[in-house]
Amino acid sequence: MACEIPITCYLGEGHWLAGEDDKARQTLEEGLEMAERYGVRYYAGFAQRLLGEIALKANPAWATPHFEKSIAIFREIKAENELAMAYAGYGRLHKKQGEIARAREYLTKALEIFERLGTLLEPDRVREELAGLPEER
Repeated sequence: MACEIPITCYLGEGHWLAGEDDKARQTLEEGLEMAERYGVRYYAGFAQRLLGEIALKANPAWATPHFEKSIAIFREIKAENELAMAYAGYGRLHKKQGEIARAREYLTKALEIFERLGTLLEPDRVREELAGLPEER
């Protein structure tokens, strides 16, 4: 299990990055089930975040519980870079739902963590997303 859980989760991420959402979802659900069964919280949060990203495209209503579970796990285990990734995804979800203030809140939280940690690529992506948000009235 020590290798199977991370490999399954990373394979799911690879399918997602390749645009193979059905394969990604199936693989990540398998990884999530194993991670939860064996108490491997990091990978449970990782799989939840990616399932949220997949749901964001197909059915945003399904994304909310995945992002919320991912955020709760990463806060608890203090996995800050992954927490910032989950915040960014949750911010995109709120943007898609037209909740601009909430989108700005979560994207800003993500950016603050990425900058503090010195994460290389994500701060620029999140800054771009923040800049693309409509002005609040």
